Amino acid sequence: MRATLFLAPMDGLTHVAFRRLVAHYGPPDFFYTEMVSARAIVHQPPERDPYLFYTEADRPLIAQLAGREPEVIVQALERLEARFDFYGYDLNFGCARGRAKRYGWGAALLSEPELARKIAAGGRKMTRKPLFAKLRSTPGHDLRRLIAFAEGLLAEGVEILILHPRAPEDGFRRPPRWEEIAALKRETGATVIGNGDIFSPEDVLRMLETTGCDGVMIGRTALLRPWIFRDARAFLKGDPIPEAPNPFEPVLLMAEHLKLLPEEWREKRFNLWLFWYLQNFPFGLYYFGRVQKALGISEKLAVLKDLLYREKIPPYPARIRQNR
Repeated sequence: MRATLFLAPMDGLTHVAFRRLVAHYGPPDFFYTEMVSARAIVHQPPERDPYLFYTEADRPLIAQLAGREPEVIVQALERLEARFDFYGYDLNFGCARGRAKRYGWGAALLSEPELARKIAAGGRKMTRKPLFAKLRSTPGHDLRRLIAFAEGLLAEGVEILILHPRAPEDGFRRPPRWEEIAALKRETGATVIGNGDIFSPEDVLRMLETTGCDGVMIGRTALLRPWIFRDARAFLKGDPIPEAPNPFEPVLLMAEHLKLLPEEWREKRFNLWLFWYLQNFPFGLYYFGRVQKALGISEKLAVLKDLLYREKIPPYPARIRQNR
């Protein structure tokens, strides 16, 4: 079976260094930037913004924009169109944490469907490239509201819908309702990408078969297993899943790729990724605590080499032991 695979946008995590790591092992069909503020694009030179750095290895690349002012999003798209060659653009109606929650971006717009439509309409007027919208389930899992919201975006020119079927209040405490992905596909007839709790190549096939979606987006498991896209492709073709790499290899590669980011970003981004990657191991959270006592990436690598030399990547499914 052939499926379109996407790397999910994850704030602070899906930067150019991580995307290069994923590309090393076997890229998805589409990469995403992390969430980028439309206001930041308008008020500073976007070509100098590390959120927008990319290389030829992490393409085709979709830029995800966040904001709540249609005119600002239009201006941001205008600047991106003039300076970059992204495959397409994604409008964030799904993030329910951090900056998005504080500023009324992302999932907050699920309760403002008319404003969301104005954002989509402005985006469509500004670009002829594919226009995506990443959604979350509406508050209270009101399916009728979700369908109406999605239909409003489609009417304004959004072409592809991505649904993570958890409501903003769910966090990761409750399992995603994959049946809402199936309903969104059935009721709208649009191109729908499913997202949420893909922990193994088998889960990719299960989501495709049970929801009828057109593709699958993978987030947290890609942080633990940057080779998940390679493995999913092999499984869907009926081939054996390749052997996992030596546990220390991805750490070394990430440290090298981080040189693509400004020096002041590197250690923090390394730490953010390690929090997830080390959860592959039974004592991973203890390892993470040990690593945080080391100063600088070189010292952290020395500690990690000592901690990981006897470890092996466990079989699928990946286990998320703690969320942030």
